Amino acid sequence: MKIKAIVFSAVVASILSTPVLASLGNTTQNLPLLERGVSSTQMLAQGQPKRFNINIEQATTLKVVSEHFPGFTSTGNRISAVLYNEAGQQVAEASSPRGHFELIRQLQPGNYQLEVSGSSLGGNNQSDSNRYELHVAY
Repeated sequence: MKIKAIVFSAVVASILSTPVLASLGNTTQNLPLLERGVSSTQMLAQGQPKRFNINIEQATTLKVVSEHFPGFTSTGNRISAVLYNEAGQQVAEASSPRGHFELIRQLQPGNYQLEVSGSSLGGNNQSDSNRYELHVAY
């Protein structure tokens, strides 16, 4: 009976602490800064989102386009992006079942977060077919 109580307590504690630990790792200062130009090569992590900070200093139009890794087909690569403002509210989204989304949004000055997620029908997480870059203009 004691073992069941200990196991139950451990399960409850892990369930309750997981969101807290996840949110601590997702603070804005830990996120990579997405600047104008082409990002470093990223990997689709089979549904696990990747977040980036975007700092807008003056009213402008933000354009973010994903490009699948050259030399590989993008068929079967689902990729999406969601843009959040400083308050955590969604302000734009874009997605594509072919590996190439295009997000365009008029923005006021402020700090934003772009969340990119997706999955690929082919290959594992380390496969070249899972690679993409982000082209950013503002």
